[in-house]
Amino acid sequence: MRGLKFALVAGVAAVTLSACADRYQMASDAEPTGSSFTRELYKGYVGLSGDEKSEKDWTDSNLFADKALASADGKVVAPEEVANWDLGAEFVDDLSAAHDRLSAALANGAADIAPTSAASAQVMFDCWIQEQEENIQPDHIAACRDGFLAAMAKVDAAMAPKPKAPAPAPAAAPAPYAIYFDFDSDVLTVDAQAEVSVIVAAVKKHSPSKVIVAGHTDTAGSSEYNQNLANRRAAAVVTALESHGVSASIVQSQGVGENAPAVDTGDGISEYRNRRVIVTLVK
Repeated sequence: MRGLKFALVAGVAAVTLSACADRYQMASDAEPTGSSFTRELYKGYVGLSGDEKSEKDWTDSNLFADKALASADGKVVAPEEVANWDLGAEFVDDLSAAHDRLSAALANGAADIAPTSAASAQVMFDCWIQEQEENIQPDHIAACRDGFLAAMAKVDAAMAPKPKAPAPAPAAAPAPYAIYFDFDSDVLTVDAQAEVSVIVAAVKKHSPSKVIVAGHTDTAGSSEYNQNLANRRAAAVVTALESHGVSASIVQSQGVGENAPAVDTGDGISEYRNRRVIVTLVK
């Protein structure tokens, strides 16, 4: 049935069995030790040995039983070498490529990273090469080949480099804050003082490079008066911020007056929404 098959690994030859012994039964009765990978190999090879025994293929049954016994002892059992099998020339390239793929994965730690899938891939490869040499059961060949490919896909996925999590984007500076004032006043109301506390917390969280404080007024009164009022409102907010620990070195104050209203009312109109200081945090 088979041309050239020889001993698998050092240590397999040490399994001393008489010519008449049922090696499949011995393998079935073994208590596997070793790593997760070798224990999974053991189960797979016992299964292959039993399959071949049921077909009265004693040579291959014993081969897989010996591999099972070696695996049960925790020994390193390599996948079959393509050159040791009497294969049709048309099958050699595919099996050689599969062997190289499996061997590379094992050399790179697949037995530790994905022990169940790596063991399944090795057992299915050996199944494939054994069935391909016989070349009499196409469905068995396909099942072993497909089992190998499916297991290798899982091995490759487990061993693929994990993408690095993107660095968190720096927190964007919050939207500008508005602090409102009573008519013709630069005194911080209770609500205004609460807003200052919110701004102070935001400065501590975002560590801006600049805090721009811009004072505004409505259009009631002269533009000259409103410019002065806007300056006073901005100064009141700056004082409040600095009293809460915001560094004077990052605070910039300016008075805009009535020139940039939030609500366009025309001249001479008292409008609460225009009586404000806008505080902008700049990263």
